[in-house]
Amino acid sequence: MDFKKYLEKSVKGLDRELEKILKEQLKKAERTDRKLIPLIKAFTRSCQGGKRIRGSLVMLGFQLAAHLRGENVRWNKAHLGGEILKVAAAYEICHSAILAHDDIIDESLTRRGQPSLYVAFGGGHYGISQAICLADYGFFLSYNIFSETDFPDDCKIKALNLFSKVMMNTTWGEMLDMEETDPFIVMKLKTAYYTIAGPLQIGAILAGADEKLIGVLEKFGENLGVAFQIKDDILDNEVAGTGGSNSAKNEAKKYENRAMKIVPEITKDQKTSKLLKQLGEYLVRRTK
Repeated sequence: MDFKKYLEKSVKGLDRELEKILKEQLKKAERTDRKLIPLIKAFTRSCQGGKRIRGSLVMLGFQLAAHLRGENVRWNKAHLGGEILKVAAAYEICHSAILAHDDIIDESLTRRGQPSLYVAFGGGHYGISQAICLADYGFFLSYNIFSETDFPDDCKIKALNLFSKVMMNTTWGEMLDMEETDPFIVMKLKTAYYTIAGPLQIGAILAGADEKLIGVLEKFGENLGVAFQIKDDILDNEVAGTGGSNSAKNEAKKYENRAMKIVPEITKDQKTSKLLKQLGEYLVRRTK
């Protein structure tokens, strides 16, 4: 299976799980106060669409570690359709919450082809306030989903600890982005760990990965994540911080190459290596 097909399959499962989770939140809103219903429906709409890269990489990290830990493959396969999918969906909910705050900070009017969450409520103080509250709810909901999975406690605590660190780094990256500091520091904090390294590591930890694999996935994800962000900047025509279009393309290629050189440290399996290399190509050579 190539990465595009892997992603397509992952997205279908993630969308089903997200729909199930968010429908349950709507039922809770109905039981609490009907004034919450339009708010939860708006947050649900904000969770729709997107590439689902992060959730898919949670599952990929899990499957990768399960494959390397052959003695636990049977147990891990039992979790692929349920528990790890819940964690992947929780990561995507957290991502949508971050985007709601991000749109307020950047004063972005649209997101995923529709009005940004705060704009959907009319903008202004009310719209911003409700969007902040819903995003906060999304953060806590994602942690709640994660904490209630039935992974072994030691794996779950370790993964939740990393999840917290990734989100704290992301917040620092957002803060430093507003301070117009070194763009590569921002890319590592705001994008690399949050988009690539963190999801892969979290999935791997839940499959019982050792420290060596977790460390190698961090190096791989950090480099590929920077390449991913530079590509985003190129597509958005925001490359002043990386020296213009040609310089940005060279930097993206440099970081992609660094990531690809780390693949043999992750796995010797040809099929898995190919999938990871295709992941790099997909993230850095996309056109949108």
